[in-house]
Amino acid sequence: MSFTTYAASTDRLPSPYRDEADVLSHDLTTLADLDWAGVQRLAAPWVDGVRRSPPPFWAMESLLKEYPISSPDGLALMRLAEALLRVPDVETAMALAADQLGRGDFAQTVAHAGQGSDADGDTHDVGEPHVLQRRAMAKLSDTALHLSKKMLPDVDGESSLITRLGARTVVGATVRALQLLGRQFVLGQSIDEAIKRGNADKVHAMKAGGLTQVCMSYDMLGEGARTEEDAQHYLASYQHAIAAMAKQAKPGVPVQANDGISIKLSALHPRYEDVNTGRVMAELLPRVWRLCEQAAAANVSLTMDAEEVDRLEVSLRVFDAVVARIATDLPDWSGFGLAMQAYQTRASAVVTHVIAVARQHNVKLMCRLVKGAYWDTEIKRAQEMGLPRYPVFTHKHHTDIHYLACAKAMLAASDVIYAQFATHNAGTIAALLQMAGDQRSHFELQRLHGMGEGVYRELGKSGANVGLRVYAPVGKHRDLLAYLVRRLLENGANSSFVHQLSDESVGMDKLLSSPMYIARKPALPLPSEIYGPGRLNSEGVDFAQASARQPYLDALAGCTINTVPVATTHDIEQAMVESQAAFASWRDTPVAERAAVLLRVADLMTRRMVPLCALVVKEAFKTWPDAVAEVREAVDFLRYYANEAQRVMVSHTLPLPVQGAGHGHWPHALGITGETNTLRLGAKGVWVAISPWNFPLAIFTGQVCAALVTGNTVLAKPAEQTPAIAQAAVNLFHEAGVPKSALQLLNGPGETVGAGLVGLAGVAGVVFTGSTAAAHAIAKNLAAKPGPIVPLIAETGGLNAMIVDSSALPEQVSDAVVQGAFRSAGQRCSATRILCVHEAVADTVIDMIRGATEQLRVGPPAELATDVGPLIDAQAATHIGAQIDRLKAGAKLLFAADMGPEAMPNSIAPQAYEVDSLADVKEEIFAPVLQVIRWSGSPAALMHHINALGYGLTLGIHSRIDSRAQTMAAMARVGNVYINRNTIGAVVGLQPFGGEGLSGTGPKAGGPHYLPRFCNEYTLTTNTAAAGGNVALFV
Repeated sequence: MSFTTYAASTDRLPSPYRDEADVLSHDLTTLADLDWAGVQRLAAPWVDGVRRSPPPFWAMESLLKEYPISSPDGLALMRLAEALLRVPDVETAMALAADQLGRGDFAQTVAHAGQGSDADGDTHDVGEPHVLQRRAMAKLSDTALHLSKKMLPDVDGESSLITRLGARTVVGATVRALQLLGRQFVLGQSIDEAIKRGNADKVHAMKAGGLTQVCMSYDMLGEGARTEEDAQHYLASYQHAIAAMAKQAKPGVPVQANDGISIKLSALHPRYEDVNTGRVMAELLPRVWRLCEQAAAANVSLTMDAEEVDRLEVSLRVFDAVVARIATDLPDWSGFGLAMQAYQTRASAVVTHVIAVARQHNVKLMCRLVKGAYWDTEIKRAQEMGLPRYPVFTHKHHTDIHYLACAKAMLAASDVIYAQFATHNAGTIAALLQMAGDQRSHFELQRLHGMGEGVYRELGKSGANVGLRVYAPVGKHRDLLAYLVRRLLENGANSSFVHQLSDESVGMDKLLSSPMYIARKPALPLPSEIYGPGRLNSEGVDFAQASARQPYLDALAGCTINTVPVATTHDIEQAMVESQAAFASWRDTPVAERAAVLLRVADLMTRRMVPLCALVVKEAFKTWPDAVAEVREAVDFLRYYANEAQRVMVSHTLPLPVQGAGHGHWPHALGITGETNTLRLGAKGVWVAISPWNFPLAIFTGQVCAALVTGNTVLAKPAEQTPAIAQAAVNLFHEAGVPKSALQLLNGPGETVGAGLVGLAGVAGVVFTGSTAAAHAIAKNLAAKPGPIVPLIAETGGLNAMIVDSSALPEQVSDAVVQGAFRSAGQRCSATRILCVHEAVADTVIDMIRGATEQLRVGPPAELATDVGPLIDAQAATHIGAQIDRLKAGAKLLFAADMGPEAMPNSIAPQAYEVDSLADVKEEIFAPVLQVIRWSGSPAALMHHINALGYGLTLGIHSRIDSRAQTMAAMARVGNVYINRNTIGAVVGLQPFGGEGLSGTGPKAGGPHYLPRFCNEYTLTTNTAAAGGNVALFV
């Protein structure tokens, strides 16, 4: 049987962005017969047993108690664990260790490191070898951390040879300590080691009694694939693991009685995304099937692990296809399954879908229910994208409710589902046992290796007679500690059961309190409310939802580009006359009314988001995500400046009070007695706004609305490549109430229309975004004009560097570079142009970026799967081609993406070149072209060379050495510095955008100092004592 290729045109599930209280109302009805008092009676002895015989020092519960993630010690441990083991050079390792260990005080825990009971809580068996060994590991780990802090030199500082030799020794000890610590949470560095340890652990657990069986589910650690090479590596890793498991699996028993393996689909394909469903089904699905065939032959189970919300629909497409083929090709194998995350608002719908698919094909499945592993990521994504609601529950107890409702549905479907309930929460376990009654052979419980041992120990002692499977990570030291960090974050929150279990100040009633109630308000502000009550976040769209993206595709099909006439000299002169005539009336319109107009424009843009995005895609050749971001930024400018205008354009009595100072012991107002002094801002007059084609709506709107809301009138010249977008924006301003004479659009080339506008007498100011050369030309023309000195606000380009040291995570660097250098076809002022990567990791990082770039699709921006569209026009493509030819003459080509037959005219393949030094970088190439430099030695010296380039727009710094990153940021003569992320996508009001030097004049757009630049300042002094004296002094 062959696979069916699914077209991602419909959704299998409801929207994830629903009110969480509404989602839960049905759950509470479903769970009405759950006796929580009975749950508490069952779970209380387990909690009491754990607290009387606490877990050993190396258990997660104890680790969180000793190193809370809210403490400096905990944060230092987390950062060291995440980064230190992958740093290849000693110099950086010393700097990282000094930086992080300097934040904590590990001395306090050394005395406790050797205390505690063994995993069974049997304090009298301290002489057993495995107990002594583990205690020795724990004490060594903590002592090494403490000594490291004392002996390491200052970060990036000078030190003596003796000190440095000692530091190298201590760093080696710290590395070993972290390896020993990580060994408690990862079963083995290889599958063979993990199976050996797992078998011993199973025997030990079964000896304790009370469990019907103990099995393992092996998880091969690693990041999601960025490259095809990564995907093939993970595929081989899974195949090798299954082959090793097959050697000990029992062939004649139910598959549930053998160990299993968990696979991450994002590790098996570098573009595992809903918009790439076609590729996923054609390339990934056969890989999954090969693993299924191998697992079935070995009689072991295989579970598709949980992924992020935006991958859920495509995960179900893969799942459905595999189940359909199992029904025909492997009907006797009942080991396939899916992990489902109860913290997602759609979890119950997923459970319903999985049950329906299993019954449709008459296939028995093994499915794992977890509470969730990416909560913070999902929250941030919803906020950044401006989604309607969160796709996950914001209250922890809401997740608990949904978990139990999903569990009940799975228990009721035992004919097709062998349920696997993963939890460390004693209350949840007790509720599961109550709901299951005596049907305990139809499911098993699961815990993570290194976690929850105490609770499950007590559960076994109580004679629960239920099966247990331990989720056991397997991987190299450099991978395993990042896993530990994720577990620390998940379980280190104050509300976590694992955290509270170790805190004896949390009473039994609170620890086991009933979750069976609905909080009517989310625990966090909704994504639309994150800026506070005064400003709404702009609305976005999740293109992973077919129902959400279809209206955009329909709008594009009907989109036409209207012709905008080119302005003549007469048009320009007449526009100035009308603009000057309109100025007084618009200036005298109260600022609150002008702000209200901007808010109406924002609302109109929001309502017309779909056709506006279609127009941006069609005229500006932007991809769909870029088009949505464009409209959202325009809306953000409108709302932000509406608020800012009402803040800055009010009169202030001087002197301004110093915050928190008051008048001291004087009863009278400060300042010279007998007079009042006030300061206010007022409009300048007619502003010329010249905007670029690369952000034809956002920057155009930002310039225009800033000038308008401060009381000025505007002559707006858009880029000649994108006038229809600008005209659509102007129409919305007029519809919202801006007088037509106060805002006029004049289309045409910069050399004629732009120059003509700048040269007009009576221009009060020019706001410009474009090339540095054009900004220089405008400045010269303004300076040469007679009459008043005309201000220029210019935002130009940049030779934007990204610095990467050897402590950075290569996967994060690769993501940041691919996004920063190649998104929008590199046509952003903020794009990453230069990658400065430390020589110790350069080959690894470059290879990963190369592989990720090979996965990019250069094609028509109208297609959702396109990553890189064409350059704006043929003239730009010719100019860029000439620049690339000059670059090739002195640089080494590292890689270039495959253009493919679907690439449009004027497309440029994403590509990278290695140059010898920063001095070889001569010009900004406004395209998906990256220049790479290897560096070593002093980070400060590197920063000095970057500053010497003369540009100062954006800078990226990737380092886990916090003090180093902060020092370089302070040195940088750059407007926007980004640490451990990409260099693009500045958010209005949060990351005001603009640079210095060759990158512009300032002030920063989208920041608190922008609007005053459009204004004149006026001071009014009144002699209040002119009529005979200051009466106030005599009171």
